[in-house]
Amino acid sequence: MLSIPQEDQAILDEHIRETARILRKYTAPEKLKDFETIEVEVRKQIIEEVAPKVGEFFFQKEEKKHQENNGE
Repeated sequence: MLSIPQEDQAILDEHIRETARILRKYTAPEKLKDFETIEVEVRKQIIEEVAPKVGEFFFQKEEKKHQENNGE
């Protein structure tokens, strides 16, 4: 991964905090009892909610780049 400039890192941090706030809002209270249950829940939410959308974004960008290179 390339180094992220400080300005973009600040934006990323802001969005991560907001994402975490939303995910926590819809997390059952019993999943917030201790570090272990929080970690398991966060991993589950990342796999189910975050990763597919990030992956889709990367795929779309790569597909668009491929189309532009092939003159489509």
